[in-house]
Amino acid sequence: QHMKYQQKRYPFYNPNLVRMSMGMLDFVVNYADMLDQTCVEFRHVHECYEIHYCLSGMQHLMIDGHPHTLVGGSFAVIPPGIYHYTQYEPLLLKQYVVFVFTPPTVNSLKSRSKSTQSEMDFLSAALKYFDENTYFICKDRYKSDKVLARLDEEISRDLPGKGQMINALYQEYLIKIFRNMVSTGKEEPATANMSNINMAVEMTKYMHANYNKNITVQDIANVFYVSPRHINRVFEEYFGQSFKRTLNIYRLNYAKNYLLDTNYPVERIAELVGFSSAKTLYQLFKEHEGMTVSEFRAKCRESKP
Repeated sequence: QHMKYQQKRYPFYNPNLVRMSMGMLDFVVNYADMLDQTCVEFRHVHECYEIHYCLSGMQHLMIDGHPHTLVGGSFAVIPPGIYHYTQYEPLLLKQYVVFVFTPPTVNSLKSRSKSTQSEMDFLSAALKYFDENTYFICKDRYKSDKVLARLDEEISRDLPGKGQMINALYQEYLIKIFRNMVSTGKEEPATANMSNINMAVEMTKYMHANYNKNITVQDIANVFYVSPRHINRVFEEYFGQSFKRTLNIYRLNYAKNYLLDTNYPVERIAELVGFSSAKTLYQLFKEHEGMTVSEFRAKCRESKP
């Protein structure tokens, strides 16, 4: 029987339409969900606004035919009528929240007090950005992820006033997102020039997940949409050694687990951690540990209770 691959479902998922008012504007939250690398998306378009908030890892978004990268703590707002989707990359770990809401409409029955007019001006100013732009990408400066964490907890529990609390948290989340939009204006999106330190960390996470495979600099370059030369430059700058050297150190350290917990021959262990031959493992072990594989195994068995 073959393993069945399917999207993981988080308690965060809320299928209920939530009607909200902010100032004089009324709108509906159609959908909110937490997703990860198991989610398979298709290219789609609708008459709603959609917020993609990356909580961790790296999310590659296609918006209006152009690739964009979100990292933890950054988000994208996509207006109605724009085709988009998240690229399916099951080996690239990530977690993100999708939040979909309808375009706000003016409620003519509400009083036009100064406070409601101010709220209307604030929301309108945020969404006015899309009069001339097809998307907004920004590094979050108002800790919207904290609101999402509280939402996750609230949706997961069945407490009195749950609906009202979810409504209030949805409003708080949108206000924080809109604050980023109003205060940032038309600055260059933060993730367009993603710092190498973020990319370096994400590369190491990819290596942790795939060290046992025959991965190359070109494979990493393909995953992160950069050149192999850039990959090596990132590793030299932040780790003081090449990609290949870093990968071999990972493999060496994971090999220790097999040496400690199993009686597998070294040839088998070398294969399990991704080395092309046992000779490479023997040489690296002697170089880094100052002892042979056999000596390491004997030492570990002596120290075991």
